[in-house]
Amino acid sequence: MIELLIFGSSRPLLFPFCWESFKKYVHYRKKMNVIFHEDQVFPKESKKVLSYLKKNNIPFESHCPSIGLGKSMDFLFKNVKSSYIFYLQDDWEFERPIDIDLLLWVMENNKNINCIFLNKYRNFKVLNDMIHPQYIYNGVDMCLYHAWSFLPGIWRMSKVIEYWDVRESHPEGYFTNRFGNHEERTDVKFCEEKMGVYTLGKSEDYRYIRHIGNDWRMASWRLEDGKPGGCNDPNRMDYPFRAPWLPKLEKRPSFKSMYSKEEIERSLSEEPKEILEIK
Repeated sequence: MIELLIFGSSRPLLFPFCWESFKKYVHYRKKMNVIFHEDQVFPKESKKVLSYLKKNNIPFESHCPSIGLGKSMDFLFKNVKSSYIFYLQDDWEFERPIDIDLLLWVMENNKNINCIFLNKYRNFKVLNDMIHPQYIYNGVDMCLYHAWSFLPGIWRMSKVIEYWDVRESHPEGYFTNRFGNHEERTDVKFCEEKMGVYTLGKSEDYRYIRHIGNDWRMASWRLEDGKPGGCNDPNRMDYPFRAPWLPKLEKRPSFKSMYSKEEIERSLSEEPKEILEIK
């Protein structure tokens, strides 16, 4: 009924945290088919990933040279046989429990819900002029969202196939805009009827996942001098959004030990404006 699709890109230091946290926090009573796609941005590093996958009996496909995230997704989508997928990239670490059985049951009983994803921030009431009202479906709290985010979550494949098309750069924004432009997606009714994308949890709820790859950006337009881009500023991007009852935040591999003020400001400028205002 659901397949787990994981997309990786030459990050052997990160995926073990992703995989172990998935096994710890994501619960599903049946057997879930798993397929990993390794996009070999840096083949030497990807060999380490493939070795880990073999050791842990995780089925995989791989492309060398790199084909990019959009084409990697297109490649795996063509072989999906289930009604749903759980979408995941290799640089996400789960922090809170997820009940797949419950969420699938909710989606089966509410055909207007096409995607339930896990936020890396809090569930903001308003973000970039978009209103995100809270709903309760079969006892499960969730908030309407204005974009089809490529964050971890459950996707209804019939809806994906209806709108899916691949583009080499910025596949997330391109896919979202196939449903409607920014102005159209400021309308709550449009997002409800046309997209049906929701974030799990109540309004203002804390995040479910941690982006441990914030400074390991591998997309071609994110590389800096042929090396992973982005930067890591946990004081701004972790602590304001993380549930206070969780265990102390542990360090994760960072591409660089230090970042300049300019690097941090550039990375933060790519985040939604409402998030930057949080102190």
